[in-house]
This record gives sequence, C-alpha cells and structure tokens, in this order.
Amino acid sequence: MRSIQVGDIEVQALTDGRLRFPASFFPGLEPGNSPGVIAADGSVSVATGAFLIRGHGRTILVDAGFGPRPLGSPQDLPHAEDTGGLPAALEAAGCAPGDVDTLLLSDLHARHVGWVAPHGKPFFPNAEVLHGESGWEALITPAGRHEWARVALEAIRREGRLRGLNGIEEIAPGVTARPAPGHTPGQYVLEVVDQEHRAVLLGGVFQLPAQLADPGIGFLADRDADQAAHTRRRWLDDLAGTDTIAAAGHFPDEPFFRITTHHTVEPVSALPAA
Repeated sequence: MRSIQVGDIEVQALTDGRLRFPASFFPGLEPGNSPGVIAADGSVSVATGAFLIRGHGRTILVDAGFGPRPLGSPQDLPHAEDTGGLPAALEAAGCAPGDVDTLLLSDLHARHVGWVAPHGKPFFPNAEVLHGESGWEALITPAGRHEWARVALEAIRREGRLRGLNGIEEIAPGVTARPAPGHTPGQYVLEVVDQEHRAVLLGGVFQLPAQLADPGIGFLADRDADQAAHTRRRWLDDLAGTDTIAAAGHFPDEPFFRITTHHTVEPVSALPAA
C-alpha cells in the first residue's frame, strides 16, 4: 500500500530510490535473526523515501531524498544503488514542485536533503523548509563530503524560506512535528491526527524493519547510539498494540504498517482501515 487516509488527510509514500550499505554498518544485525535482509554480496538495501501529505488546503512534503548525483561526485557514488526518482514520483502523484507549501526535513543527513536545491537551485519554489535547529551545527556547519547539502540549504536561507524547529510544533492543522533525537541531533518524527485517526511518520528513527523486533540494532551514522536506541524503544512503546499507522521512509518494501504488542509488523494492507 502506497497511500493511507487519516481522516480527511491523505498521506502518500514516495521514493527517490535506494542506497546500499555494508551489513557492518548495522551493529547487532545478525543474518540468522533477520533472514533476507542481508544480500548475497553482504549489503543491506535502505530506501530513500518521502511522504506527501495533503489535506485541509495544505500540501506538505516530508524529506527530499538523496537527489541527483552531486556535481563533482565520483562516478560510483558510495552506497548509491538508485537515486533521483522523487520528481517523477511527485508528478505521478499529481503534485508539481510549486504545489508544496511546506517541506519538513526529518533530519539533515544528505539522503533527506537532495532535492531541496540541487546544485544550489531551489526545487520547491514556494515551500518553507523546516528542520531541527540543533541538527544544523552538528551536520551542516562542519565541512564534509556532502558540502552540497550545505549549499542547498544556504540557497533556501537566502530566500528567507528556511526555519529551524525547537521542541514540539504544529506545522499545519492536524500535523505536529515531535523531536526524536539520537540518530541525529534535531531529528523529528511527524504525527498526523484527524477525526480520531492517527499516523506517525518515523523519519530516521528506524532504518530497517529488523529494528522493530530488536531496537538494539544500531546504525553507524547514529550520532548517539544509546539515545537512538532509547528513541526507537520509546516509539515502539507508543505505537505497539494501537490502531496508529506507522510509516518508515527507509523501509524498502511496505512503508505503512502497524506494530503489534510483540513489536512485529502487520502491513496496513492486511488490516482494517484506520
């Protein structure tokens, strides 16, 4: 299932492609406990997903994918399996870049920022771009191989359309950004509530479905491994055994699911509608 209804609000899953990481990037991931996760070449596929939220006169995009190949990048961009599909996904959803009024970056890792302003040219001309304020100093200010992410965000800042979030904030009717630090400082999840229905878009809290069963499985990019594991457990406890639909942009197959009391996944397509 690629879209859900939360009351009168539609949430649609989009994808920019996939990245592949060595299995060693996920401390605690054991092949015997997670069959089918690790490919024959020892890699793990992680989606670069996004979500389009439409309702009550608003059009909100959550995350902007890895984007096109950055200028000056090597021919074999590390970890890139397939990227750059978000514009086509938006077109298929009937959404032009100019229709997006708000773009929330759940964290500031490069795989969330790619289409913000490729090569410094803003892609969403009317969108206010929101991000966790504390993520800027940790991930954007330091020089690194994803300098193009800083260039993109600075282009939006010059236009006066970049805003940092601190704490809980309702960014649209029924749509609330909630801090979820650990994987990165300034990481957010997005809660969508309408007519007593609820969905939670988990951003980078979970990289793999295997972490739902074992939240102790980490990711080398986690800035604070202990806090990241605590945040995973916190959201598992919040969601387990409820009717809330969870959504994970990094899961390669089923982006929408519910979590049972045993922390296993039930795809939404196999369950009654929320």
